[in-house]
Amino acid sequence: MYPLIILASPRSFSSVISAMLGQHPQMYGLPELNLFAADNIEELIEHFESDGHRTGRRWDGLLRVIAELFMGRQTSGTVSLARKWVLNNSDETTVSVFEKIMDRVAPRIVVEKSITTVWNDEMLGRALNAFPDTRFIHLTRHPRSHGLSMMELMNKRGWEIARGIYDHSTNPPTPDPQLLWYRINNRIVDALSRVPVDRKMQVRGEDLLQNPEQKLAEIAEWMGLRTDSKAIEEMKHPERSPYASIGPDNAPMGSDHKFLEDPVLKPHRVKDVGLDGKLAWRDDIDSFFPKVSDLAIRLGYT
Repeated sequence: MYPLIILASPRSFSSVISAMLGQHPQMYGLPELNLFAADNIEELIEHFESDGHRTGRRWDGLLRVIAELFMGRQTSGTVSLARKWVLNNSDETTVSVFEKIMDRVAPRIVVEKSITTVWNDEMLGRALNAFPDTRFIHLTRHPRSHGLSMMELMNKRGWEIARGIYDHSTNPPTPDPQLLWYRINNRIVDALSRVPVDRKMQVRGEDLLQNPEQKLAEIAEWMGLRTDSKAIEEMKHPERSPYASIGPDNAPMGSDHKFLEDPVLKPHRVKDVGLDGKLAWRDDIDSFFPKVSDLAIRLGYT
């Protein structure tokens, strides 16, 4: 048994697409487990609680999964029991916990995406080395629409995402999400260069959302799974996932908040954008940095 792991930068449609794939009758979509952020549960707990408000909700996906799969439902009570289980099993490796989850839903294949997995080489390395037959999807989004989405999120929530988003060549540093887009996608490309061709696929999120029937069928065929119309239709309903809504008050998240509030597939929300021209989020440069444009072209964008 092996998982399907989606690797993507934040704001790359990963929540909705992961949930869509997880609705295939032979797959099971998970929220963000963040298990590859550490080697064992004790270290993972330290990571979860190391940065207060920023990582405080990173427990949620794992707790909701344990409550749902091992206790039958997601309530405040079962989430509290799930938290106790995690604390009582702090000597477990994170991979062994992942295996327990996979065993629970077998023979279905789990679909997992956690933004923390691509946050640095160490975390990504754990994902690549955890299971010998893991399939990987590199999910991408155009750097322009990605940047607009990131800046909208930062402005709306008042976030200051310091790791990788600031251009320190200016004084003061300028927030510029193209740097984050480049760093994460370049890291994924480099890591997957060492993975056999048959175990990896790049998927442009825009293509899947605009033409879901074709792209979902292509992914299912690559996975060796059913491609009949009923299976494809099921994947067009991410809102049917048990994790596609706000959870109990002690574990409400586990995925992107916008997706949880409105998890229905919306193909019309994808807008055409290009690489040429000034950036809406800064006026001191004429266009994307050359390295960003080059990588975007390699990933199929214009």
